[in-house]
Amino acid sequence: MQTTSSPSLQTMPMLLLLASLLLLRSATASNTSCAEEKCGNLTIRYPFSLAGAQPLYCGYPVLDLTCDNAHSPAQAYLSNTFRERLFRVRSISYANNSMVAAVHTSFAGDTGCPVPDFNVSASLALFPFNISAANNCLVFFYDCHVPSDLRLPRACGNRTMGAYVSGLWGENGTLPTGVSRNCNSASVPVRGRTEQLAAPRRNYEQLIDDGFLLELPAPLGDCDGCTRMRGGECRFDQFSFQCVCPDGNLCPASNSTAHPADRSNFRLKIIGAVALLCLVVLSIVCIIHNVRRKRKRSASLDSLIIRGGSPLASPKEFTLGGTPLTHIFTYEELDSATDGFSDARILGAGGFGTVYKGILLDGSVLAVKRLYKNSYKGVEQFANEVDILSGLRHPNLVAFYGCTSSTSQGSSCHDLLLAYEFVPNGTLADHLHSGSEVPLLAWPTRLGIAVEAAGALAYLHKHQIVHRDVKTCNILLDEEFHVKVADFGLCRLFPPDATHVSTAPQGTPGYVDPAYHHRYQLTDKSDVYSFGVVLVELISSKPAVDMARAGTDVNLASMALRMIQCCEIDRLVDPQLGYESVTETMKTVDLVAEVAFRCLQPEQDVRPSMSEVLDVLREAYRMMMEKGGCVATDDTILLKKSRDGSPASVMHKWISPSTTSNHST
Repeated sequence: MQTTSSPSLQTMPMLLLLASLLLLRSATASNTSCAEEKCGNLTIRYPFSLAGAQPLYCGYPVLDLTCDNAHSPAQAYLSNTFRERLFRVRSISYANNSMVAAVHTSFAGDTGCPVPDFNVSASLALFPFNISAANNCLVFFYDCHVPSDLRLPRACGNRTMGAYVSGLWGENGTLPTGVSRNCNSASVPVRGRTEQLAAPRRNYEQLIDDGFLLELPAPLGDCDGCTRMRGGECRFDQFSFQCVCPDGNLCPASNSTAHPADRSNFRLKIIGAVALLCLVVLSIVCIIHNVRRKRKRSASLDSLIIRGGSPLASPKEFTLGGTPLTHIFTYEELDSATDGFSDARILGAGGFGTVYKGILLDGSVLAVKRLYKNSYKGVEQFANEVDILSGLRHPNLVAFYGCTSSTSQGSSCHDLLLAYEFVPNGTLADHLHSGSEVPLLAWPTRLGIAVEAAGALAYLHKHQIVHRDVKTCNILLDEEFHVKVADFGLCRLFPPDATHVSTAPQGTPGYVDPAYHHRYQLTDKSDVYSFGVVLVELISSKPAVDMARAGTDVNLASMALRMIQCCEIDRLVDPQLGYESVTETMKTVDLVAEVAFRCLQPEQDVRPSMSEVLDVLREAYRMMMEKGGCVATDDTILLKKSRDGSPASVMHKWISPSTTSNHST
């Protein structure tokens, strides 16, 4: 989709990524030549490069393609910053500066479903492409009522999914009859013939596979003149186009091969990129040395915000069919949305700020995290959250909508704000520990919640992210009781070559890894321990800490370890779940109790990984659904009663106590 921002702003995200790659990655190709390479039917040359066959300087680093020879013909892929193959390159037109790419992914790990669980334009934000307005917009929607005439033939990731074509890409389409505005959605640009577009629910796989048209900018420098007139090779090195002669030296007057306007624009881009890199470096220095000057802190935040995405034209753009680039809200927008941060709008309090319910002028609902004013740690965490959240995508993680910019008018007097998806059905803790106020969650529902929460954590661990505060208060539930894991206020990326992250004591009592107390070493196995406590809560309906319990049983983990080891699971299980009366319930509860027991082991090394936990829970859920048909029917009734008794628009208050010590760094 075409944007209206200035060229320098458009190219800053790409150039920042270019700089990072140029500084951190060395070429893996075995030769130094930039001669054309083939990948299947594709010819790869400047401004593209082919990983493993050409050095990185043979093209723009963000256009470094991966060739998979396992297919016939071989296929080329574009990858994201996590090196996931998200797009398959079907064709490249160097004459027209365009290419056709197809989404290459599956929904929530469901390999039989090619529907993306992310919005395509967000994943392309750091590439120098525009999605052509000639594409149509195919919208997939879920987690809401799906009319039968729009419903896909099969579920995706255990979700009923619908599809419709909203019109040309970039236009504001209208919602079909019967589709609610509160649906979760993913928009995919597609080409497709008229008859295919008329029935997207039947043709969606072919529409996705056929791909969509991307417009590329004119490559920097006159590559054609370099190769034909000088016999040289085109390269992109040290932020500039270079024409390298056969002797390995720069061709004389190679800079003159570029059009004057290209050279002028490129100088502006280089100045912007260098300035942006300087801001990033300054921000890191400021954080390390605890520099408290507000002007420097603003610079660090601006650099991260710009990297995450560019300002959008309308707040509606994160709703159905919209563009999901990180939205830069004004402070005034969110102040008005929360009724001046009224106490009546408070949803909960966290270690770094307070969360409010916000309603935008168009009626869109969101959750606004207001970081505590004048808190240096809060500013650092703001930068950290924007950086991490902008790159995450999973249907069971709370979606990140955007943030305020520290350069907003009067921002020096305002708090920093983050905007998230609003989840209307409260927390898992609400449904487990609210007594008679909330109807009982039946066992199949609890098992489904466990599977989805484990899937979200396994996704985080796959990308080397530790949640740090896994607990039932941070597992939100939507109206269909699907999971949204929340509160990444304590998230930190840990380096690929590191085995742990050393920090000051953190976490919530009852969920904290005992090994963490002794060594202050936090790993993904610490999340596994905390999730083990969550599993025991699902089995027992008991809170993680209860001072009314005797002795060591105050801590639910200690009670569970003792009872499971002594074969007293029946005493641990909530008697309302039918453990002793329904065979499949007993079998699956025993499976969950067994994996919880492994999660709660004091030594980190003997605990399973989160992916192993997920496999066990999926198997238990499969057993429950295949052989427990009557239970599933009863569960449906309970789900309906629970939905009827749950708030329709306001989330139950959820409290996330401050879990960071005052002296932590």
